[in-house]
Amino acid sequence: MRRSPHAPALRAFALPLILLAGLASPLAGCAADDSDGAAAPPERPADVDGTVDSDEGAPRLVDASDPYYEGMSLLSASTVVLDADGARVDGDTLVDGDAVEVWAEVCAESYPVQCQVVAVRVVG
Repeated sequence: MRRSPHAPALRAFALPLILLAGLASPLAGCAADDSDGAAAPPERPADVDGTVDSDEGAPRLVDASDPYYEGMSLLSASTVVLDADGARVDGDTLVDGDAVEVWAEVCAESYPVQCQVVAVRVVG
């Protein structure tokens, strides 16, 4: 039986696909959802709380409980915003003076700090 000259290339291509498929299913369960399908904040305490200020355009965090997060931008395309009742709302609903809890992931060392904000919950 004669071997195909393409067989090594196909095997080399198949291995990364198998590895990628193996990683996809565990990562698919990383986002927390509540019963109505709205994403929820991570099941851990908020990283910081503070007050919303939008004097410079986009909402940012002021009066932060941890000075490291002072001035951090609160919204990105993937940020989940929840009202005081826990219902998902638009980021446009954040107004100056809202008390918020914030969950963040990876942060870039800059001033103000630039974090991947996962969720913002209005608490008052």
